[in-house]
Amino acid sequence: MKFPEQKDIVIIDAEPHSGREYGGHAPQNGNIRRHMVVMSSSSYTRATGMILAMPITTSLRYVNNPRYFPILLTGGHKNGVKGFIALWQLQNFDFISRNGEVVNQISDKIYKELLPYVKDMLGL
Repeated sequence: MKFPEQKDIVIIDAEPHSGREYGGHAPQNGNIRRHMVVMSSSSYTRATGMILAMPITTSLRYVNNPRYFPILLTGGHKNGVKGFIALWQLQNFDFISRNGEVVNQISDKIYKELLPYVKDMLGL
């Protein structure tokens, strides 16, 4: 199995979720998948099988919301990602048990823009 690297965009099974956590789009219809940006180091992911990642939502209600970072990555229908990265959530998921798949990657520039939010959440 190929583990994701830092800056990868992955898609995982995000259900069940609870409270304010981001979950799947429509679990009642079988859609439990969620795109996420991997922020954890590649060595952490390989050692633990876990990822620390920021969820991506496609809801248009987050246009011009400073708590969400707009993202548009090309790569065809399957690998393209369009939406908003939640700048206030860093979630820990088991990549293997959640059927993770790497589908794209953010640029170094975007990663550097996201990193201060992660540091703020962790008090670094």
